[in-house]
Amino acid sequence: MLELHDVILKPLKQTVSLTVSDGQLACISGPKGAGKTTLLRAILGLLPIEGGHISYDGELLSPLSASYFRRFMSYVPSRLMPLPGQDRICDVLAPLQPSSGKSPLRFLWEVPQVDEKETAPWFSLTLQQQYLELLRMVVVRQRRLVLIDEPAAELDWDSHAEFMNLLRQLTDGGSAVLVVSNLPSVLGMTDNVVNLED
Repeated sequence: MLELHDVILKPLKQTVSLTVSDGQLACISGPKGAGKTTLLRAILGLLPIEGGHISYDGELLSPLSASYFRRFMSYVPSRLMPLPGQDRICDVLAPLQPSSGKSPLRFLWEVPQVDEKETAPWFSLTLQQQYLELLRMVVVRQRRLVLIDEPAAELDWDSHAEFMNLLRQLTDGGSAVLVVSNLPSVLGMTDNVVNLED
């Protein structure tokens, strides 16, 4: 269970309290610049908070302890910029695969040979496709806590349906999921919502 209790963090204009239990979906909403992504980074332990506390299963999470807790987390950024040398789809996604089993890669578009698509450049995918491939990897990894930032590009109808399906798979699998979104469809299925002020 993830718990935020009276968290104070710049540029947030209010304290934040939120609980996300296993199998639940919670949402951070609010206008651009309100600090939604910044709050996710604090939960990941990449930024120190100025007040309150963040805990996971009752243990305090801080920049010093975060590396331990990140073993139980998965994070989907709004957009992934590959590291130097990670030019192909397989280079970007391979480190995210579970240590055993075949590649779980699957694509939104029809392809005659998946192997050829895996070796295609990462930037040959649209932003929507990149985002959904990362989210699919997170579903396969089955981590207990999943943090999902909103996509950099607006999701079209098919991508939105796949996004909602993947969120359900995560919660049905028992993950505690915290997603950044202003989508009414997401807000309507959440157990808890924090609306950040501009």
